[in-house]
Amino acid sequence: MQTTIEVSDFADLALTRYLQLQTPGRLLVSVSGVPGSGKTTFANAVVHEINKLSQLQHGVAVACAIPMDGYHLSREDLASLPDPEEARQRRGAPFTFDVHGLYQLLEQLRGPVSSTLYAPSFDHAIKDPIPDNITILTTQRIVIVEGNYLCFNPPTLPDSGEKSRHPSPLWRKIASLFDEKWIIDTPLGITSSRLALRHLAAGIVGSLEEGFERANGSDRENSDDILRWRGAFDRRISAFSV
Repeated sequence: MQTTIEVSDFADLALTRYLQLQTPGRLLVSVSGVPGSGKTTFANAVVHEINKLSQLQHGVAVACAIPMDGYHLSREDLASLPDPEEARQRRGAPFTFDVHGLYQLLEQLRGPVSSTLYAPSFDHAIKDPIPDNITILTTQRIVIVEGNYLCFNPPTLPDSGEKSRHPSPLWRKIASLFDEKWIIDTPLGITSSRLALRHLAAGIVGSLEEGFERANGSDRENSDDILRWRGAFDRRISAFSV
């Protein structure tokens, strides 16, 4: 199913889907897309709208957003990979994430709601994740996870090639854990401009020209993989403005 609707409609949809759950638990929603597509802004906007509605109706905020960025491998972990320089340059590619840690969190979220859970965040100032920095309360029953590879269906490992660089088959299992999968389609020309400015603001590059080189280099390579190996999804958001 592919539709283009507004933030409030997605909030209503998530609340409706949660109320339709057959057993007590959480509704898990993924928001995925290429780097710079607007995932974080959209996920946070939907969570804000859900909580506005749930607080009015039930007196409690029931939704939270979890960024996949917290599962970036640390710079220390990247340095331990077979090709540290390539890992540093390709940071953001599937093999530079803690896919097992992400899978473990999602399995916990799918389980019985019995205790507070924690997820890592990512500190752009130190350019590394911070463990257990996001709290997921037992009252937060709609969890929207946003990231590049949450609707990812990479091919099985070929007979040849670098196993360390090939996307883990665990990405397919991760995608299967979501009740709803939403994808954002934003033209690559727009995402490149956003990324160039973002890299400059974060101090990753020293000039806007270098920012565009990165955006049209490793970022574009990652975007191509995301689009090439996109799996099945439930809703499409077209060129969400940020």
